[in-house]
Amino acid sequence: DTALRASLPFFHKTTSTQQPANLLSRIILPSKHLSPFVHHYWVMRFDGHPIEMTIMPTGCMKWMFHREKPFAVNGIYEASNVASVCGQYHAAANVSTFEHADLLFVFFHPYALKIIMGMPCNMFSSTNVDMDDLGIPEFKLLKRMVLDAKTDDGAIAIIENFITQRLALNNDFETIKRMMAVCSEIEHHPSSSIDTLADRACLGERQFRRFFEEYVGMSPKMMIRTKRCLQACRSIQSLQITDFKDIVYRLGFTDHSHLNKEFKAFAGMSPSEYMEHIRHIQQENFLRGYRAYHK
Repeated sequence: DTALRASLPFFHKTTSTQQPANLLSRIILPSKHLSPFVHHYWVMRFDGHPIEMTIMPTGCMKWMFHREKPFAVNGIYEASNVASVCGQYHAAANVSTFEHADLLFVFFHPYALKIIMGMPCNMFSSTNVDMDDLGIPEFKLLKRMVLDAKTDDGAIAIIENFITQRLALNNDFETIKRMMAVCSEIEHHPSSSIDTLADRACLGERQFRRFFEEYVGMSPKMMIRTKRCLQACRSIQSLQITDFKDIVYRLGFTDHSHLNKEFKAFAGMSPSEYMEHIRHIQQENFLRGYRAYHK
């Protein structure tokens, strides 16, 4: 459960005062042989009222399939972009939905997507790229097959078969193991230095930075900030903290001012504002549904 929460996008309803009707939100775990690459699938479907949300960075790249109208992201709406590769975002993004939503996310482990796509992940930085624009016929076919699938399980079976076939074409697993070790180090020690991470990867610092950006889609420094702020989010979500000193020292922030600056750049709100926001939404079905493992 801790590993799952580590990649939550932390959706926050910001404008709508009404819950969507007929809401379905569930997590589906990947097949065992794909679990080193796919973190989880997320299905979200509702009818009712439009929602405006703030989505925080997660450190995970995603595939996103819309079976209804796609979202508007930061005020930009592209009606044709119903299946996209979602790159690493460095700051919170504003998302607006229509009255109906039906989508399937594929969340990848931070190091995994380059070996599946055969493309440097930093080329997707802070953007969602339509699968039709990748110039790879297999992805056009994947888009059509997933959107035509009659059930969620059928769509996921198509995706898993596609990923399995792509992995069979690439044997660069040595670098994957290096990046996997580094991402694990950041997850467990979010105040790690770049030198420590380069040593963990058995690479020189310059080579390490280049490999990390190609495989993960952001710089090591940005990933450290992302994971550090996500861990601060999880601590605040408990609503058990009386001040933020523990977060400052446990996660390696210099002081309270440093925490405020980093967190606001990451989430678009201060830690205090975030705590107040959590108090308002902690009982909502939307948030509860996303956190639950499907049974």
